[in-house]
Amino acid sequence: MLDLIQIGKKLTELRQTKEFTQDDLAETMYVSHQAVSKWERGLALPSIDNLCYLMDLYSVSLEELLCLDVKIETDSLDDLFHNHQREFIIHEVVLNRVEKLKLTDIIHKLSESERKYALYLLMDHNLEISEILWPRLSLEERQLIIHKHLDGNYLCNLKSLWHLMTYNEIKKLKEKK
Repeated sequence: MLDLIQIGKKLTELRQTKEFTQDDLAETMYVSHQAVSKWERGLALPSIDNLCYLMDLYSVSLEELLCLDVKIETDSLDDLFHNHQREFIIHEVVLNRVEKLKLTDIIHKLSESERKYALYLLMDHNLEISEILWPRLSLEERQLIIHKHLDGNYLCNLKSLWHLMTYNEIKKLKEKK
């Protein structure tokens, strides 16, 4: 997943290294200075043609230009969400790509829709739900997981969480078998 904010910072850094203004770059690429500004603020990405032009202009690889090789630093949780797109952070945390940070560490900072996004990522990748995470989920979120499991769309074994489940949750899981 791409982090538009980090890509924007990288584009700004590369442009400034060449001592170009946004207008200079826009003129050489035949785009508006507003387009360059949107790229650098992380609001949009250059087209494939423009990415190729930028790779050539700055003598960098696509991986470097799109910050695909960058590890996420976790100095502070607030800085993490401030310096990166929230969806990107959630994606990377759920897939265990952020050192020393688990979903249980950030779940309380997520909106309802972000929590659902995180849970769908967990289920789509058939990742185990930890004993620490289960009690932090709302009843609605727990029901979503149970329904996905019963429908065969979430293949992980939920039996390891039975001691944390309500009587009705266990009953629902047992009935379906």
